[in-house]
Amino acid sequence: MNVIQNIKKLFNKSHFKSYPTWIEISQSALINNLQTFRNIVSNSTKIAGIVKSNAYGHGILEISNMLVSENIDVLGVNSIEEAILLQKHFPSVPILIMGEIFNKQKYEQELSRENFWIVVSRLEDVKFLSQLNPRPKIHFKVDTGMSRLGQSGRNLVYSLETISKKNLPLDGIMTHFASTEDFTEHSYSMLQLNRFLEAIQIAENLGYKNLLRHASASASTMLFENAHLDMVRIGISLYGLWPSIETRLSLSMIGKEFCLKPVLTWKTRIVHFQNVPSGTFVGYGSTYKTVYPSKIAVIPVGYYEGFNRRLSNLGYVLVHGERAPIVGRVCMNMSMIDVTHIKNVKIGDEVIIIGKSGNEFLSADFIAQLTNTINYDVVTSLNSNLPKVIVN
Repeated sequence: MNVIQNIKKLFNKSHFKSYPTWIEISQSALINNLQTFRNIVSNSTKIAGIVKSNAYGHGILEISNMLVSENIDVLGVNSIEEAILLQKHFPSVPILIMGEIFNKQKYEQELSRENFWIVVSRLEDVKFLSQLNPRPKIHFKVDTGMSRLGQSGRNLVYSLETISKKNLPLDGIMTHFASTEDFTEHSYSMLQLNRFLEAIQIAENLGYKNLLRHASASASTMLFENAHLDMVRIGISLYGLWPSIETRLSLSMIGKEFCLKPVLTWKTRIVHFQNVPSGTFVGYGSTYKTVYPSKIAVIPVGYYEGFNRRLSNLGYVLVHGERAPIVGRVCMNMSMIDVTHIKNVKIGDEVIIIGKSGNEFLSADFIAQLTNTINYDVVTSLNSNLPKVIVN
């Protein structure tokens, strides 16, 4: 029985149906988003489904299982720990490890896997990994303007020349765009792409002619066909979320359409009511005071579960298809909402935190606007212990 079947079996149990808060994952939305990217890349271009950081809050095993079922080419993670977890469940799927692995010697046995593709930034890492048997695939990172991981300029040339002189193996070469999501003018991204192509040429001149070349994440895959190369790395938009409003505007400016469907819905339930008179303070710090007789409902989510404290007295949730304002401060595990205006509300009723109810929709982007952050932050902040339910 696979991961998804186990989850569905668990959810069908009555005690799980009454769980106070949970996340629903739409399999059809995920497949739609994957297929949308497949439609714009060539058959020879691989797609890496990025499932790092608990699949951006969506559940690393649940999402990975669905992607593998859809014949994803590669799964992308940040850490060796994530890679080891996926290896246990999907032993034959290539796993791209993009983050730094501190103390690689400690993980020598775990790294000795041919289906591990390790991104490295330093010459000494190439030396170490090349000695493993079996050895993982080694992908050298080029810093083309992000100024984070990788090598650039003279250091890049020296590293590649030394790798060649020592006859060390390389299997891939990669970079990462710094600002595609932030602007509708993309000259800096094109500068980065040209720098990357120059680095590829240097590697080829040194004898590395069959490297797997990859540069594009979600936004650059949508926008730059000439940057697709041998593989694209799809993260945030695999989950139906836009990298930024600028990405949508850029696509509109060049006459392109892109259909993304949000994969995640976050639900909870009403667990308690307080009928209070006008002039009653609500919550820690008495930051909210009722101005009319009010029906205050309690929902069992707070900042521990990933419900941002900045939503206090600012955001709202959906109950029976209507907006219910968050009143008082968001607590660690509970929050209060005003349901005075909503008819026939009772304990156990479903509450939508992210998702659709009736004609209303609360998106991760909207929450991000209210809390002065980005949709990436909203979904990856969700507590990994929240139960995941696979729905159509």
